[in-house]
Amino acid sequence: MKTTFNKVMQAAVAATVLTFAGASHAADTFSLANTSSSEIYVNSATSGFFKDVSIDDNTLQISVSVFEMVNTGKTSERYYAYCIAPMIDFSSKATYTATYNFTPSDDVRKLYESSFAATAGNTDKQLAFQLALWELQNDDKNLTSGNQYFALHDAANPQIDMAADMLAAAASYQLGTNHYNYVTLEGSFNGKQSQQLLGVSAVPEADTWAMMALGLGLLGVVGRRKPKNEKFA
Repeated sequence: MKTTFNKVMQAAVAATVLTFAGASHAADTFSLANTSSSEIYVNSATSGFFKDVSIDDNTLQISVSVFEMVNTGKTSERYYAYCIAPMIDFSSKATYTATYNFTPSDDVRKLYESSFAATAGNTDKQLAFQLALWELQNDDKNLTSGNQYFALHDAANPQIDMAADMLAAAASYQLGTNHYNYVTLEGSFNGKQSQQLLGVSAVPEADTWAMMALGLGLLGVVGRRKPKNEKFA
């Protein structure tokens, strides 16, 4: 009986730790741990909000990146972060301060709910997600017009079609249960602002919350238990 009780306690405490792994204080700071990047070609000079471009045969070339950010005080906490301020340069040396109460637009929430989970481990899908997020956060929700203008069905840039599919999925998605907590990362280096980034952590499932409550309850029981036979040296 005692062995079973101990196993339940371990499971409950572990669940509690996992539940709060993504919940930190607003003063947390993050730094860049890793970057996945790709050069994507934009087919119109009207793509005005990209600052880092080069002109080659009348075509603009942009660098699209996904940033893995690590908590400087707790390295087990990491976010795949996406830029939501493309008009600002990114500094790899910037220190980022996290804010955990960000409420995105419904369009951005639909994008995360419908497509974010499928990007795990796939760099092309992650880069496509960045293009789709830029579109919803900063442009006109259409990849073939506005400030972020692309040609679809471009064999050299498959991420563009992927992003278009994500936008279509987001447009038809019906919001219900929120599966993500949103965190923004505000960066600066030598007094100069860096890009604002957006990351998410998963909202714990109901059974996880139940396990956490059970763990806290069991901790209370343990605190009240007194050994029947106390021995003193």
